[in-house]
Amino acid sequence: MHPTPAAAFADHIDRKLAALLRRIEASEPYRRALDTDADPRFVLTVVKYVLLEVFSYGPHVTEATFTAIGRMPKNRPDLMKVMIRHDLEEVDHGEMALADFVKLGGDETWARERRITPASYAMAATVRMLAERESPFAYLGYMYPFEALTPVLTARLQEQLGRKGFPMPARRFIDVHAEEDVSHAKLLKHLIGVAAAEFAGAAEAIEYAFDCFAAVYPLPVWDAVLAHALAELGAARAS
Repeated sequence: MHPTPAAAFADHIDRKLAALLRRIEASEPYRRALDTDADPRFVLTVVKYVLLEVFSYGPHVTEATFTAIGRMPKNRPDLMKVMIRHDLEEVDHGEMALADFVKLGGDETWARERRITPASYAMAATVRMLAERESPFAYLGYMYPFEALTPVLTARLQEQLGRKGFPMPARRFIDVHAEEDVSHAKLLKHLIGVAAAEFAGAAEAIEYAFDCFAAVYPLPVWDAVLAHALAELGAARAS
């Protein structure tokens, strides 16, 4: 039996996701942070700054997604309810990341008052523009890779943290996302199939949003993380 066009499109997006994952695996931040010989202090500092970036861009992703859902066809409250329920589950995750950042030695006041990095700004601006200016279904094109990559990467990070003696109290964000986002990714893939099957232009908008999102996340954000981690560790060695 041949897959339906909608199912074929969802599988096409999964192939693009696999290609993005290969790019991530080849990147310097990934290779250095997941290296079995990595200095535990380096791994801890990288994770600390990843959590800070999550805190920075997280509210923008949530707000953008609420905007997109609010623009959905008003004859489909059934879809809107499912989408809103998912987005509500994401609302406090930036604060969860900040709490772990503080447990790792980060300054909460500074984190709340500073300007976010240009990399996170670009990511936030991208999702807001997609949610406001493109088809409302475009949000699935950024949210699906966001949710599908997270459990894969956090599960791998869990193994590394176990090897490096990472403090368990600071692992809440990582441990939650290694499990919770598996079901989120399945839901979003289903919604991609529904959107592609039932709404003209949705598939094209979803793929365009995927490509826009892949240009700003995660690699540019991780490059910023690596730069901050190396600067902090260099300053610590010099003092």
